[in-house]
Amino acid sequence: MSLEKILTSVPNSKIPPHHTLTSLSLTHVQFSDTDIYSKIFAHLTLSPLAITCGIIATVLTTRDLTVILMLIGQLLNECTNFVLKRLVKQARPTEYLGDGYGMPSSHSQFMAYFATYVIILMFRWGYNGGVSPIVVTCFVLLWSSLVIYSRVHLFYHTWQQVVAGTLCGVAFATGYYFFVNRFLRSKGLMDWMLDNPFGQWAYLRDVEQMDHIYRWEREQFDLWRNAGLGKAN
Repeated sequence: MSLEKILTSVPNSKIPPHHTLTSLSLTHVQFSDTDIYSKIFAHLTLSPLAITCGIIATVLTTRDLTVILMLIGQLLNECTNFVLKRLVKQARPTEYLGDGYGMPSSHSQFMAYFATYVIILMFRWGYNGGVSPIVVTCFVLLWSSLVIYSRVHLFYHTWQQVVAGTLCGVAFATGYYFFVNRFLRSKGLMDWMLDNPFGQWAYLRDVEQMDHIYRWEREQFDLWRNAGLGKAN
């Protein structure tokens, strides 16, 4: 049976009327199809979803406390934005674009937190056998700036709203990193997370305590590989 016949065979009573449907604003982005830049920014503005999926995947594959705490901070940052929007109660520049209030911009706050936290980690670790912190900094700054600008270009936010969101994200990331390292780490809570039964069961680790992590991982891999080759022989 052809696709057309399958579609036409569906009873009309089972198809909900158009006016009763709504869109999931989490992934629904409106843009002008006559503006090539709008189409590009419409894709870029979905970056927070991709970043969140990437962080979760990294948590599941590395079991690293640094990434886990970064994800927790990202979620707390979103909760802070949720509260701020309902305290300020400033409307978006366009009524039919986006849901809820617009001040501060959640996309801007998300990307500012992400960029700030990544940059702090990169310079905290230094050049550790991986990519140069300067290269990473330039990349995340450019990426974040484009996403933040996309909210204005697509008329979802005003300049004031994205600037406010950016400042909130930078401030939250800086304060949260300070809290993690000056409180959690200094009070021994990080070691408790690693040593408790759940931490041992989940094989949690904290690579921020180590220097030259990539070199150490390569050395451990070489030891394992050489041992395996020795047994094979």
